[in-house]
Amino acid sequence: MTISPAYTLIIIPLCSSADARDFYEWLRQMKELEQQRDVLWHGLEMVDRARRWYHRELQGLRDRQHLGDGRRLHNFAREYTSDSGPNRVNQLQDRIQRVNFCLCNFMSCAEQGLPPRRCAAVPRGQRRWRREEESDQQQAVASLKRQNHLLIKEVSRKSQRISQLEAERGSLVQRLLDIHLQR
Repeated sequence: MTISPAYTLIIIPLCSSADARDFYEWLRQMKELEQQRDVLWHGLEMVDRARRWYHRELQGLRDRQHLGDGRRLHNFAREYTSDSGPNRVNQLQDRIQRVNFCLCNFMSCAEQGLPPRRCAAVPRGQRRWRREEESDQQQAVASLKRQNHLLIKEVSRKSQRISQLEAERGSLVQRLLDIHLQR
């Protein structure tokens, strides 16, 4: 439901400049109220869409938790072991947490009656919390990168060892066949 604002230009002759000023102020206030109403309707529409999306996601999670048959388990495992699965989930969780934080911050400001200018700013404590969270995330990413590097080295070493063992096995099988054919 999209609401398009409709404004009409009206020219009204006024007797004095005080009347004109009062009428202008009244018109300006009416325009601001109409704009505020349009913004609120649009916001309500977005909140309704978000609510429906949250419900769909929650239902999807409930369905995945019940995993009644093997196909679901197989699809679930494939989805979350693929390259995009966990990354997509982490990105989605990060965005949801940011949206939830913004909504929570906005609602707490609105309930306290603070003006919108002050709601837009992140409180000092939250800024520090965000910096600490970002620092923790950076440390976690660095740790994961180190672990990944070590695992790649280990896999490479083991792959070389497997190749070496397969070559030895091949030569042993060949020697065994040679010995068996000589008898």
